[in-house]
Amino acid sequence: MRQAATKPAPTALPLHATNAANEQHGEVWKDAIASVRIMLGKSSAASQYDKLSQQQRAMILFAARLRPAKYINLPLLSLTLEEREAIRVAIIALLDLAKAFGRVPLSRDQFFPPRALKPVASSQAAPMEREVNSDVDNTLAEINRLAASLSADINEIEKH
Repeated sequence: MRQAATKPAPTALPLHATNAANEQHGEVWKDAIASVRIMLGKSSAASQYDKLSQQQRAMILFAARLRPAKYINLPLLSLTLEEREAIRVAIIALLDLAKAFGRVPLSRDQFFPPRALKPVASSQAAPMEREVNSDVDNTLAEINRLAASLSADINEIEKH
């Protein structure tokens, strides 16, 4: 007698087992992190803000019109609701600013173009050069004033 060759029957796997590797769990991990943050009492925005350097916080506080000397070392969640809202709006404004310059080359030649190739008559060059030097002096004076103000703020922060 001849036996017919038979293949073993495939084992039927439950539906959930066959799709496990390809299953889309969506935003489950985000929900889990959010629930842990709620239990800890700290949002992701507060966590990120608290990790910023003093310079980064100062920029946000200036944009929020809050005095850095007073707020720079305070965690976000210790501020009042109005102060937190001002910071939230400031961060959004800074993000919009970053988007505006995100694809713009920011090399020095974009800000300080080379002088015109055309030579300027010597009688015209002197007044123009004085005007440029005056603008540079005014800009440097403004930078020095801002640096002194920032230094004073930092010194006040270090006293506390």
